[in-house]
Amino acid sequence: MRGSDEGRPGYDQQRWSVDTVINAQVHLPLAAGDRSEVGVARAVGPPPPPEGPEFRKSLARLLLRKLTATLDEMHWLDNKLIDLSAVVEDVDGRPPTHRRVLPGRRGRSAVRPLHEVLARPETDLILLQGGAGTGKSVALRRHAMSRLRQIAEGRNITAPLPLYVNLRDLRAGPDEIDTDVLRRYILAQTAPRGSADVAAYLAHSFMDDLRHRRVTLLLDSFDEIPAVLDSPTIDAAVAPYIQTVIELVGGGGRCVVATREYKGPRASGWTRLQLLWMSPQQQNDLLRGLELDNNALALVQPLLLDPRLGFAGELRNPLSLHLLATYVRDNGALPDRPSALFAEYAASRLRAALPPTGPDKPRARTVLEGFLAQFAYRLTSTRGGLSADENTYVQEISRVADSSVTRDLMLRTLAASRILVSSTEESTGRTVFFGHRRVLQYFSGRYVAAHPSAVPARELATSGRWRETAVTVLQDGPREVTLPLLAALGEVLAAERDRALAPGTDGFEWSPEAVHCLELLSAAYQGRPDWPHELVRPLVEELVAAAWERGSVSDRKFALDCLPLLSEETRQAYVDHAFAVESGWLRMTVLRECATLPVLSAEVRASIRRLLITRLGERRASPAETRALDVDLQRLRGDDDFVGLRRVVDRTRAGVVALGGSGALFQAITEQPGDVLRLLMALVSGLLIFALPAWIVFRLYQSSRPVSYGKGRSRVHRIAGLIEPDLLDVKSDPMLRVVSTMALGCCAIGLKAMIQGIAAYDIVPALVTAAFCLLLSQAVLWGPSVLYAVHRGDSAGSLRGARLLFVVPYVLGRRDHPCWEWLRTRKWKWRTLWRNALLTVAALSAFGVIAALVDKVLGGYTLPRPVLMAIYAAPLAVVAWMVATGVYKALHMIIRVLLAEIRRHRTLSRALQRGRAGGPAFFAALFSLREASEATDFVWSVRNVPRGTPLDLDRRLLRQCIARLESTATGAEQIHGLPVEALPRLTRWQGDSDLLDELGRLDEQLRAR
Repeated sequence: MRGSDEGRPGYDQQRWSVDTVINAQVHLPLAAGDRSEVGVARAVGPPPPPEGPEFRKSLARLLLRKLTATLDEMHWLDNKLIDLSAVVEDVDGRPPTHRRVLPGRRGRSAVRPLHEVLARPETDLILLQGGAGTGKSVALRRHAMSRLRQIAEGRNITAPLPLYVNLRDLRAGPDEIDTDVLRRYILAQTAPRGSADVAAYLAHSFMDDLRHRRVTLLLDSFDEIPAVLDSPTIDAAVAPYIQTVIELVGGGGRCVVATREYKGPRASGWTRLQLLWMSPQQQNDLLRGLELDNNALALVQPLLLDPRLGFAGELRNPLSLHLLATYVRDNGALPDRPSALFAEYAASRLRAALPPTGPDKPRARTVLEGFLAQFAYRLTSTRGGLSADENTYVQEISRVADSSVTRDLMLRTLAASRILVSSTEESTGRTVFFGHRRVLQYFSGRYVAAHPSAVPARELATSGRWRETAVTVLQDGPREVTLPLLAALGEVLAAERDRALAPGTDGFEWSPEAVHCLELLSAAYQGRPDWPHELVRPLVEELVAAAWERGSVSDRKFALDCLPLLSEETRQAYVDHAFAVESGWLRMTVLRECATLPVLSAEVRASIRRLLITRLGERRASPAETRALDVDLQRLRGDDDFVGLRRVVDRTRAGVVALGGSGALFQAITEQPGDVLRLLMALVSGLLIFALPAWIVFRLYQSSRPVSYGKGRSRVHRIAGLIEPDLLDVKSDPMLRVVSTMALGCCAIGLKAMIQGIAAYDIVPALVTAAFCLLLSQAVLWGPSVLYAVHRGDSAGSLRGARLLFVVPYVLGRRDHPCWEWLRTRKWKWRTLWRNALLTVAALSAFGVIAALVDKVLGGYTLPRPVLMAIYAAPLAVVAWMVATGVYKALHMIIRVLLAEIRRHRTLSRALQRGRAGGPAFFAALFSLREASEATDFVWSVRNVPRGTPLDLDRRLLRQCIARLESTATGAEQIHGLPVEALPRLTRWQGDSDLLDELGRLDEQLRAR
């Protein structure tokens, strides 16, 4: 482009070094000789635009006019959908390492409204992913229009200027794309009909503003680039485009790329935002915003909640929900199948667009719908992308129309219906495309269902070009079409099963063909309990079992992605397996997959409760991680308030501390100490009597099974295990039975003392003794009682206020309490019972005699004054020694942590310089580190270096390292191809869940597509 920055040698694509430019705020300077050349180049181009706020306002108005014209041309639904607040998840944030002591970038995930993330100035490269109809394009356009209005009206003149560009018509192939081509395409798509101001801005100021964060580039529909759609190998086609975007943005620029996950980039170093499906509350809020009254809301509730009707999964995206609201308003009834939503949308648009007088409307509409199905099939089957030039479009209509009058009528009707829309840029050639890709999928699937021979079943099952069409056919096609397609999918899975289970096969690894077929089946049938699973479910279950038993952590993660395809019994087993492991990656994956299930069985709900209790024994989660967990819990179907239960469980720790502290305070008050020394002694004794037993019992019970999964055990549990190994496998019910019996005995002692004191007219000491015993029992039993109630199915609403405060008597009064259940189920033998009673009486009598003798001997004896002073001075010396030791240890720990962080920073910096490019240097740098937490940070940093191409790494060696860390590889021989220190390091790091998760994510990135 003349007059642009393309002639500047500093921005020559071949001279870029992405590793030194991206996200480092580095800007390439120009040599003195280069400036003269640029001046000559700019002299022949458009004149430089004026500077200042007025031109920026004018530019924003021009861009806003172009974007508004695009939306008016498309006329997809209406503005109510734009107002939807989308929720996103930052799935590739900083990984928390449990050994880090200094506060830092904790939290791997965060859930925020999408517009807040897009407006966050510190984010450079964003990859926005989501399923069909989740609102990716709507969110980008909404953000662009909001910012352009702010700039045009002068309310936020310094805000980054958003440039919205749809990549659907980017015809350059992977070997043709470069920064010059992409800039010219941005100019053609952005400038309103060749605006001179926009052309001058793009030629002179665009690149400088982009790299100084004064521009945000919004690239939509990345997965619809023609070369990406047509390529059989996704990564090979995607890499050149991502590399070009990185080079165009340069150091510090901001760019958002919106795409579906399938055929989308797996760009490392980008902040990946995953649009979540709508929660039930969001569904109801949107339906109310779409002006459905209470009767209509009650009418659609079965479709939202009952998965047997086949709508529950489809209606989790705002697009289908909007179509449902329109269908109910227009017809006053419910659709019979999901495809009826798109059929009614097309029919209503065509009815409104046809002239009131003229040919028979039903027949004309049938002809138009038949053409739309044929045109959608043509766009999907050819290699021209999802749009056609205007001449080709007219020719296609001419083949269908029987006369020029019919042809003109069809052209006018389709243009007025806005089902098909055209680009507004005549300078680059007008193109015609469907207003929404989901509508194209519907018509393409309709054509293939009506013409089964159009696409062979094998090609429909395995070709990425037909993936969305195959999903539509499986969901709504007739059995004579879906059964051959399922059979073809079964053949691929059977071949994968035979390969995985062949004799002599060591380990397991998913093939790209099996991944494609299983993702297709999951997209078609998730949320649908009734689907023709007889042909494929046994194969899926065999493959999932092989992946879980012999695969790596990334293979198990994909096995969990197949959860909706499994039977209920098998699904429950893998939910328990995933929750029981220490991998946070697998836990969050299976929790999100539970949201796709049509119903949550009682077993799955109990497993989620166990997971919430297990979290108490792990490191404290960051607020961002807790919000992410809450969003996942809100998306689960059913009446359980899991978010409320999570809050109750998380607050149990603080409740136990508060009860222990109140008991210690009660002890100090009732002692009535006369000086500070006696007060300190009373507080210390109170902590030892109240707080310490309560905390130990709570921690041991929380780590017991089956209340929790027995993972992530606390320090108390580990220390107790060193003292008595049997405590490492303590069972929940026997422990609660023993503790409850002891607490009831303590309460009995307090009651006896109170009765004796009242009888002796010594009421105050008696009440103090009784209160002491009751408070001790409450402190010891409160935490286990709360966890017991949560585990046994109590709702969050029942564990509030007075019920939560007095949860101990409530739990003791339950018929299923371990104490009473044990008594009911015991087969008593009178001889054994009589013997135990006699032994108890004898033991109590012996204890009483010994106590009386001690009191008689010491009762009248007065200790010498030095002995009394020593008795009082000893606790003071112990307290002073403890304080001094604590201060020394704290200072020593702070110094150690600071020195360790300095060493860690230097070590990681050197390792990253050596290993960030991949290859053998990656493994050499990885195994030069000593701690597993350092290795975790190293892998995360390498994984997040911005690059367009996959990391150059031997995946076989990586998977062998993962097998060693998981203790699934046998033998102590050195792995060929790794440094000599690899084996000792892997042995030392075995079982580290954070490192395994990071290596598993890296392995998933390297999987071929």
